[in-house]
Amino acid sequence: MEQKTIQSNSALHFGKAVFATWTAASISVIAIAAAVSSCDYQAAHSSTVTYANVQPSSYGVMTLNITSDNSGEAVINLDGFRVPVKFLFDKHPDSYGVPGSEFTAVDITNLEIGQITDANGNNYKDFTIFDDHLNINAQIAAYIEKSKLVEAI
Repeated sequence: MEQKTIQSNSALHFGKAVFATWTAASISVIAIAAAVSSCDYQAAHSSTVTYANVQPSSYGVMTLNITSDNSGEAVINLDGFRVPVKFLFDKHPDSYGVPGSEFTAVDITNLEIGQITDANGNNYKDFTIFDDHLNINAQIAAYIEKSKLVEAI
């Protein structure tokens, strides 16, 4: 039995194999480059949802009356609607840490929404959400503190 070495194997031509591999790789690279250059890339879009013509709500105290040591009534302007509220509050002395900056801080502990009306007096169902309640509480507390309607002992 006669053995043949790889160099004398007529089935494998090393130069032809290298040339064929190089040619196939070149064609693949050119095809990929042509495909990439023909694509119309766009910037990635954010996943946040945006709503057109949405404005933040505006709040304001129209009237406020302190009815006892820890309760009161107010009418809040919420985007043009009149929102009557009854509230309970706690008061305590506070300061900003600087001598002479003492004031009476107010914390709203309970808020009750009444019948909501528009400027013409038409009734509406209660459309307020949790954020509205927080903002109404902040408006009432700021109004009481600014106007110095209560004093802590």
